[in-house]
Amino acid sequence: MTLRATTTGIIFVIFTTLFALLYAVTHHNILSSFQILERKQVAESLGRAENGVQGELRGLDAVCEDWAAWDDTYAFIQQPNTAYISSNITGPALANLHLDMVLYYDEGGRLVLGKSHDGNWNITDALERDVAHISPDSPLFLRRENSPRGGVIMLPDGPFLVVARPIRTSEKDGPIGGTLVMGRYLDAHREQALSLQLRTSVRFYRFADADLPRPLADVAASLRRSDEYQIVPENEDAIKGYALIRDIFGEPGLILEVESDRDMHRQGLITLRYNFISLAAIGLTFGLGMHYLVEKRILSRVTSLGAQIAAVRHDSQASRDIRVAGSDEITGLGTAIREMLAEMESAREKLAESEKRYEMATRAAKVGVWDYDFTSGDLFLDPSLKTLLGYRDEDIENSLEAWLNLVDPEDRAVALEVTRDSHNERSAEVIREYRLRHKDGGTRWIMIRGLVQRDGAGTPVRFLGTGVDVTDLKLAEQSVRHLTREIITAQEYERFRIARELHDNVAQDLSSLKISCEALFESLPKAEADLRERFAETSRILQRAITFIREMAYALRPSNLDHLGFLSTVERFCADFEEKTGIHTRFLHTGMEGVVFDAETGINLFRVVQEALGNVRRHSDATEAAVKIVESHPHIIVRVEDNGVGFDVSAGLTAAMEEKRMGLGGMRERVKLLGGNLRILSAPGQGTRIVAEIPSVRGGAA
Repeated sequence: MTLRATTTGIIFVIFTTLFALLYAVTHHNILSSFQILERKQVAESLGRAENGVQGELRGLDAVCEDWAAWDDTYAFIQQPNTAYISSNITGPALANLHLDMVLYYDEGGRLVLGKSHDGNWNITDALERDVAHISPDSPLFLRRENSPRGGVIMLPDGPFLVVARPIRTSEKDGPIGGTLVMGRYLDAHREQALSLQLRTSVRFYRFADADLPRPLADVAASLRRSDEYQIVPENEDAIKGYALIRDIFGEPGLILEVESDRDMHRQGLITLRYNFISLAAIGLTFGLGMHYLVEKRILSRVTSLGAQIAAVRHDSQASRDIRVAGSDEITGLGTAIREMLAEMESAREKLAESEKRYEMATRAAKVGVWDYDFTSGDLFLDPSLKTLLGYRDEDIENSLEAWLNLVDPEDRAVALEVTRDSHNERSAEVIREYRLRHKDGGTRWIMIRGLVQRDGAGTPVRFLGTGVDVTDLKLAEQSVRHLTREIITAQEYERFRIARELHDNVAQDLSSLKISCEALFESLPKAEADLRERFAETSRILQRAITFIREMAYALRPSNLDHLGFLSTVERFCADFEEKTGIHTRFLHTGMEGVVFDAETGINLFRVVQEALGNVRRHSDATEAAVKIVESHPHIIVRVEDNGVGFDVSAGLTAAMEEKRMGLGGMRERVKLLGGNLRILSAPGQGTRIVAEIPSVRGGAA
C-alpha cells in the first residue's frame, strides 16, 4: 500500500472514528435529555391522575360529611321513617351526586338502610352487597371517633370509592348516632371523566387480576417491590406510566395507567437527525481540507524523496545528491539520507577491508564460525572452518549430516551431544571437543564453543558459535600429562624407597639401639635413682623416634596398599585419622565387589583421600567427616565430605595458586591421570564435598 493510500486511509479512519464517537456522545446526551423530560412529563401525568382519584374521594367525602352532619339524618338513624327515604334517597338525587350506594349504620354497626340503583337510576336495595356489611375491624367502622374514613374497596363489580362519616347533628354535638357510608364505582364512565379532566388517557386495572397481560404483570411485580412509578415506552408513538393505588386495607388494589403521546421523543429524533447532518458536513469539509494540506505539504515531497532514493538503489552510478525543497523535517530527512549514503559508501569500503582482515585472522588463529537454526534445520559453516580441514567451501555441503560424516566414528556420539545438550542444558554456553577427518587423511581436534538462543518459552531457536583447531594444544596436553604421570610415578617410587629405608633401616636401627640401652640399664641394678631416670627418659625418646619414623614411612607409602588392598587401607586410615584428630570419621563403600585397582589407581586415589582428610584436619573446624566409595557403572565415585566451615571455591583455588599450594591442584591432576574428573563443592558455612569420578574396571577382588 502506498503512503498516499495509507494517509488517506488513516484520515478516513480517524475522522470516521471521531464522527462515530461524537455521534454516540451527542446521541446519548440528546436522547437522554429528551427521555428525562418525557419521563418527567409522564410522572406528572401520573401525579395528576392520582390527585384526580384523591379529588374524587374528597368530593365524595364532602357530600358524605354534608349528609352525615344533618339533623334529619341524625333523627332518621335514631328513628327510621319512610319520609326521609322518599324525600332524599331518590334516583335523581343519587344521579346528581354521582352516588352508586348509600349505607346507614347505627352505633352498633347494624345496617339500618342500604340503597343502590340500577342502570336507569332506579333505587334498589343494597342489603345483599358485600360492602353493606361492616365488621368491627373494618376501617369504615366508626364508633366514637369523629374522623372521616375513605379509600378504595375491591368489589366483584369493580373498584369502588367509598367514604365514611359519623352521623351527628347539624351542630355536631351530642353522641354519634351511627355511620354514613357513600360510594361510587371507578367504572369506564369515571375513567373517561378523569381522562377528559386530565387531558390524557387514564385506565384502572385490578392488581390481583389473573388475566393481566404479561407486560402489565411485570409492571405489577415492580410496583409491589418498589411502590414507585413505572414508566414503559409502548412504541414510537406512545408511552405509558403506571402507579399503584392501595385499597382501604393497605393492600395493593389498583394499577393506575396513563398513556401519553411521545412528542418529546420525536422531537429528540429530529434534533438528532439535524445533529448528524451537521457533524457529517463538518467532518467531510475538515477531512477534505486536511487531505489537501497533507498531499500538498507532505505526500508530494515524500514521493519525490522516494523517487530519488529508488534511482540510487537501481543504478549505482546515479547521483547521491538527494535534495527536497523546503526547510522542515522532510528536508532534514533528505539531508540525512544524503549523508547516510556517503557514510554507507565509506562503510562498504571499510567492511570489505575488515572482511579481508577477518579472513586472515581466522586462518592464522585456526578459527571458524558456524550457525545452526533449530527451526529450519539450516546450518551455516564459515569457509574458514572448512579450510581448517583442507576443504574448499564447495567441497562440504552446509548441512548437519555432511558435517557429522567428517567426525571420527569414536567421537560421533560426542558430536551428537552438542545438538542434544543444547536442547537440554539450561546454561547458555556449550563446549565440546572431538576429532574430525582432514582431507589428507589425518585427524584434527576441533573445539566447538556455542551459545544457545531461546524464545520466551525457553525453547532453543538458534545455536551459533566457533570451531577452533586445538590439535597442537591436545598434543601438548598429552605430552604434559605423560610428563606429569612420569613425575608422579617417580615421586611415588621415591616415596616408596624412602619409606622402605626408614622402616627397614632407620626404624630397625633405632629399635636395636633402644633394646641395647634397656639391656645396659638392666645390667646396672645398683645404679642411682637419677641415673635410672635418665636411662628411662632416653628409652622413651628412642620409642617416640621409632613411632615417628614409622608414621612418616606410612605417610610416604602405606604398606597396607600392597598387603590389604585399597578399601582396607582407606578404612584403616580413616580409623587412624579419627583416633589422632578426634573428628568422627565414617567410611562407607557400596558395589565395590569385583572392582580391581591397579597399583597406580590405588595409590592416586589413596592420595586424594589422604589430602582431602588432611584439609579437613587443617582448615575445616569440622566435627564429622565421611569417606564414601561407590561403584556406579561406568564410574567409581570417591566422595569425601565434612560438616565444617566451608569456603568459597573460586576464591580458594585462586588463593592456592597465588600462594603456590598444590593440594587441590595435585588432587585434580591425579584424578585426570586416571581418566576422571574432580569436583569441589563448598560454600561458607555449608561444609565441603570433594567428589572424584574415574572409569570403573571390573576383575578380581579389590
